[in-house]
Amino acid sequence: MERGEISFARVLALGTGYFGLVFAAGFALGALRVGLLQPHLGPDASRLLELPFMVAISFGAALLIMRRAGAAGRMDALTIGFLAFILLLLAEMLIGSWLFRLPYSALLTDAMTPIGFLNLLAQSLLIVFPVLVAGKERIRA
Repeated sequence: MERGEISFARVLALGTGYFGLVFAAGFALGALRVGLLQPHLGPDASRLLELPFMVAISFGAALLIMRRAGAAGRMDALTIGFLAFILLLLAEMLIGSWLFRLPYSALLTDAMTPIGFLNLLAQSLLIVFPVLVAGKERIRA
């Protein structure tokens, strides 16, 4: 293993932890959004209002996870972020299907709306944030 690389098992654990942090926060904020904001603002405005909070939470989770990763290289950080992103998409599909009885195609259909596209774009930042944080930590060291 070269300097700056961590084991594959550690990358999987960190990616899963990153997903878990973001998913738990998103689930809690989503419940608040649907229960408190959506009846007054509507679905689109309430999703837009939630978006910057989720981006900030995702970045904070990346900071926390990459500190735990130690001297992770860029590829490890990218893998951690990509794994979290894939797990998040899968979780959304499964929750939508099991809890709300939505077909899997509903996620794709939603992503084609302006608000859905912004949500997907924000979620894709999960991939980039660990790489940015890893680079920032490398510069600081």
